Amino acid sequence: MINLNYVKKFIYDLKRVVNDMELEVYLVGGYVRDKLMNIKAEPKDADFIINGDIHKIIEELEKRGYEFFPIREDVGIYRCILDENTIDISSMKGSSIEEDLKSRDFTVNAIAMRVIHNKIIDPFYGRRALKSRILKSVTDKSLEEDPVRILRGIRFYISCGMHFNLETEKQIEKICCTIMDSPVERVFRELMLIIKNDHMGIAFEILDNYGILKNIIPYIDELKTIGKCKYHREDVFTHMNLTYGVFKDVLSGKMKLEGLDLSIFNHKLGEFKLQEYLSLACFLHDIGKYEAYKKENNKISFHGHDIKGANICRNFCNNMKFPKRAEKYIENIVKGHMYPLGLFKNEAVDNKKAFYKFFYKYDGYVVEILTTAFCDNYATRMDLDRQNEKVRFKMFIENMLKEYEVYYEMNEHKLLNGGDVVKILGKQGPAIKVALENIHKLRYLGKIDTREEAINYLKLQSF
Repeated sequence: MINLNYVKKFIYDLKRVVNDMELEVYLVGGYVRDKLMNIKAEPKDADFIINGDIHKIIEELEKRGYEFFPIREDVGIYRCILDENTIDISSMKGSSIEEDLKSRDFTVNAIAMRVIHNKIIDPFYGRRALKSRILKSVTDKSLEEDPVRILRGIRFYISCGMHFNLETEKQIEKICCTIMDSPVERVFRELMLIIKNDHMGIAFEILDNYGILKNIIPYIDELKTIGKCKYHREDVFTHMNLTYGVFKDVLSGKMKLEGLDLSIFNHKLGEFKLQEYLSLACFLHDIGKYEAYKKENNKISFHGHDIKGANICRNFCNNMKFPKRAEKYIENIVKGHMYPLGLFKNEAVDNKKAFYKFFYKYDGYVVEILTTAFCDNYATRMDLDRQNEKVRFKMFIENMLKEYEVYYEMNEHKLLNGGDVVKILGKQGPAIKVALENIHKLRYLGKIDTREEAINYLKLQSF
């Protein structure tokens, strides 16, 4: 299959339409910015500004096979999806392109190119800022009018290696407390885009440095005041950052876990992949420690922080309008992240039974919990590694990943199905589920191997 550059084809077709209609059309925003930064870049998305009748342009483009739908019909914003590419066309704000660009966030995004003549319009010296890798707000009111733009700036900071100028930094410090006054859906999306583009594992550190994070995620400042104990030399917030960074190293391949198939994290929940949600879960894993903190006789404990953390995460995700499956995903990972360490420390005599109990309880989240537990332990033991525990725990997690693969394959290829059990037992209802679960457990434990053995087992049982 030919890998077609849909954006380039659209620009070609748009030029023909504009030529025929004699309208002013400008390519703006990220496409222009990315191309100016790297001429070989192939941006997936493109934004166009129309000075004229936008409906006539849409009509002509639809004759050429493009389908548009309204994003904000009241202000004239329409979208076309081409495979993985997004094309937005908008009516011009104001009476000129310069006036339209003035309403944008940062000068690096306030650059336009007239489609017909390939002429660059740069009234706010965005190219100069790009060359210096400087993020500067277009006007003194740019961020105040839309505080979510601060998060967009952080994304550029991380993904493009940019830095805010002093004036913009002061604006951020002044108004970052108002971010959550914006629609939470927009805050959620920008936060996830930051995580998605953060390949170095520095997002939460940068967000905290600018005083932004505490306005989005609860207990950030409080978590900096606790955490140092016999297991940790750092405060909880620092440890959460380290754990997040370890997972980013796992994703990039710098850190390897034998038996971990990273491709499973590419599955999507809505707009974002599991790897973005798991990244967030790794950061949030110890968020319950502030509520669970106890100090008695100079002994510090955080008993139950996993349960409290799961509740905090559920409320946080719900308030931020996360997709419900993503909310449940993060909640279960945080809730279960201590379970593997408990198994490791207890050194159960019958590991198979202990593993089965864990796999059964958290089936669907096991790989994520094991991965988070590893990242948590590795971050904890960076400075404090008793009896080579870091290496031993890694081997333990790798073994559990292999065991779960066995459990999962058996579950996917059952010896008997529900219909078989109904025929054998001569009854229906909850007993069927119990019977299937018992067979699965006994099979994993090595006490049943064949379909015939499973049938004989059922015939001897009373359900």
